[in-house]
Amino acid sequence: MAVNITHKVFAQEESATSLKPSQNQPSAVLTVKKLALNLAGKEVLQQVDFSLSPTGVTTVIGPSGAGKSSLLRCLNGLENRWSGAVKIDGRDIRQWPGGWDQLRRHMGLIAQKPVVFNTSIRTNICFGLLGWRQRRRADELVKTSLQQAALWDEVRDRLDTPATTLSVGQQQRLCIARAIAIKPKILLLDEPTASLDPRSKQLIEQSMLQLAQEIPLICVTHDLEQAQRLKGQVIFMCDGQVIEQAASHQFFNQPQQIETREFLRWNVCDCD
Repeated sequence: MAVNITHKVFAQEESATSLKPSQNQPSAVLTVKKLALNLAGKEVLQQVDFSLSPTGVTTVIGPSGAGKSSLLRCLNGLENRWSGAVKIDGRDIRQWPGGWDQLRRHMGLIAQKPVVFNTSIRTNICFGLLGWRQRRRADELVKTSLQQAALWDEVRDRLDTPATTLSVGQQQRLCIARAIAIKPKILLLDEPTASLDPRSKQLIEQSMLQLAQEIPLICVTHDLEQAQRLKGQVIFMCDGQVIEQAASHQFFNQPQQIETREFLRWNVCDCD
């Protein structure tokens, strides 16, 4: 039985809210309004609304099939059959200068499975650099990007070795470094630590928290403890809908929707 859900957006300490901006509350850098996606007759996303502040982490949680990864693909332009409105700093992403390719430079996406090129670590980092000014600063960008991805100390003496020789955890951090190198304004991460060992997971989380001091991040995760560690804002999705959205502390300690409470208790959702 379908549940008629009234979406609630709560005041948040560390992230975007539905309140009007003030001196103490920065305006949203990204706004999503009534985002909907229908694929082969199935409503994958239904009237999704949320916004992001200029910094901080937003974790997206929910059961498998809730539409979390599809949401990221819509934001990044990998899926463009959606309806609704997605704006960055007030600009509709469908009219982004230079099209979807330029949008993806502005809003990077890190997939669950790391994809590295069969070239050196250095060349992987420099892959997306454009223009002679950036290429002249390549060494500096390589070092800075690897430091931000918590990988520099492990590879500083072997930058010219093949990236494919790195462990899976190191490859995932290399993907983050490659995305950082082109200076995205928003970073999307789709279960970036799902198959990693605890140490690699910890390093990536530290890197995310560091990056979130400068830009907003959206991280899809099935790890509820990770969502708590990353703090920021939490969005709970089920059946293509946003069930609840709140600051992390409030979300995990005082969930407002019965569906949220059931999911946090049993890690299941009965929204159908």
